[in-house]
Amino acid sequence: MSEEKKEQIAAIKKNDRDQAQRYIVWGVVTVLINLSIFYILAHTLNVEYQVANFVAWFLSVQCSFWFEKILVFHHESKHVVKDLSKFYGTRILTFLIESVILWLGISVLGFHEVITKIIGHGLAVLGNYFLSKLVIFKKIVVGDSI
Repeated sequence: MSEEKKEQIAAIKKNDRDQAQRYIVWGVVTVLINLSIFYILAHTLNVEYQVANFVAWFLSVQCSFWFEKILVFHHESKHVVKDLSKFYGTRILTFLIESVILWLGISVLGFHEVITKIIGHGLAVLGNYFLSKLVIFKKIVVGDSI
């Protein structure tokens, strides 16, 4: 393998590692936003947990989109509405998975709301990273039709 190819591979690995680190940092911020809103609504204001979860999800997804677009993936696109639509589409899928986990954990098994929320949201965050990287904020290569 040529030295140039090795350098290209090293640069790609570094970029992927840097993106993952930024995703973790901003993901933690997003999770804190989500959990804080959920806790305030469900425990302080006594809003039903599924409603509290939806509001927390909606607001944290909005924050997450901008964090990921600008700070994590440095995605430059003139199609913000299309990107945002795809982003919400993938987040709806992981939201539904999280909602099922909440229902099973809280309503069926009687687990603590916040602990169940942390577990469900953790699994959603993991899925969201791969969906963001591979579907929404992927680098467009010259010749791609997207």
